[in-house]
Amino acid sequence: MPVGSARATVVALTVMFSAAVAVAAVAAVGPHAASASTASSATAWVASGASVTDPGATLTPVNLATRQVGPAVHAGTLPSAMAFTPDGRTLLAVSQGTDKLHDINVAADKDVRSVRVGVEPDAVAVTPVGLNHIAYALVANLSTNSVSVVNLTTWRVTKTIPVGTEPVAIAVAATGAHNWVAFVADFGSNNVTPISSSGLHVGPPIAVGSEPETVATYGESVLVGNFGDSTVTPISADTMQASAAIALPLNPTDIVVSEHQPEAYISGSSSIVPLDITTQAVGTPIPVPSPAEGLALASHDSVAWVTLQGRALVPVTLATGKIGHSIRLHGHPTAIVIGPG
Repeated sequence: MPVGSARATVVALTVMFSAAVAVAAVAAVGPHAASASTASSATAWVASGASVTDPGATLTPVNLATRQVGPAVHAGTLPSAMAFTPDGRTLLAVSQGTDKLHDINVAADKDVRSVRVGVEPDAVAVTPVGLNHIAYALVANLSTNSVSVVNLTTWRVTKTIPVGTEPVAIAVAATGAHNWVAFVADFGSNNVTPISSSGLHVGPPIAVGSEPETVATYGESVLVGNFGDSTVTPISADTMQASAAIALPLNPTDIVVSEHQPEAYISGSSSIVPLDITTQAVGTPIPVPSPAEGLALASHDSVAWVTLQGRALVPVTLATGKIGHSIRLHGHPTAIVIGPG
C-alpha cells in the first residue's frame, strides 16, 4: 500500500518491531507458490513492496539452484502481491502505485500488459479453470473495499465486488471439479468475506480475530492469520463456520501450506512457526535473522524461503530449522512466490 495510507504507516511501523504488505496470494495463494518445485528447477520472484522509509518498485527473479539474482522487472510502482496462472507460465502482480494488475512473461522477464483495477490493490489470487475454460484473477483493493474480477483470457475486469473494510489478502479453495470459493481477509473490519464461483455470490462475513493479514487454504480448511492479536482462525470451507482461534507466538504476516501433508508454516516477528492443520498444534518457532515478511515452499516442501526486512532472502530447512546462507536483495523484500525455472 502507498506509504501515505493509514494502514501502511501502522503496519509498516508495527512490523519493524514485531515482524505486511499482504502477501497472499496466494496464493494465494497466498497464498502463494508452486511449492512442489524442486530447487533445481525453481525460480523465486520477490516483490520489493513498500515501507515507510523505503518504497519499492521492482519484481526480482532468483534462481534457487544457482542463487543467481536476475535482472529486476519494473511493473508499475509499489508491487504488493503476486500469483502464477494455472499453467505456471505467467506471473501476475499488482501494483499499488498505479492501481493495476500486471502480466509478467517469466521467460522474457518482461511486463507485457496490464489492466486497471481498484485503488491500492493489495492481493491477488487465481481461480481454477472453469467449465467455460476460463480462469480469473481476483484482486483485493485496499482503499475501495472491493475485489476486481479479471478475465485472464480477455484481460478485462468483468465485475467489481464490494467486500469488507481494507481487504488485504485472498485465497481460493476448490469445492468441486469446476467450483471454488474465495476467502477475502478484511483487515479493517476483522472478518473474512466469502465469494463463490456460482454467480460470484458474496456470502455473509465471517468474524475472525483482530486485523486479519493473511489467508491460506488446504482442501476445505481455511487458515486466517490475525496480525492484531497473534492468532490463526480456522474456517471450514464447507460450513463457512469459524473455529476457536489458535494462539501464536508471533504476529502473522504470511501463511503457506504444504501440498504433501496437512502442515502450515507461518511467518512473523523474527521467526517462522509450523502448525499441524489436523491437530491445530503449534510447533516450535524457528528463528530467522530479521523480521520475516513472507515465505514460500520449495524442494518438495522441505525448504521454506523467507523474505526478510533486512534486505535478504534466506532458506530454512524445515526438518532441522537450519538457516542457509542469505541472498542479498535491494529494497524492502516482501511478497514471494515460487514457480518453474
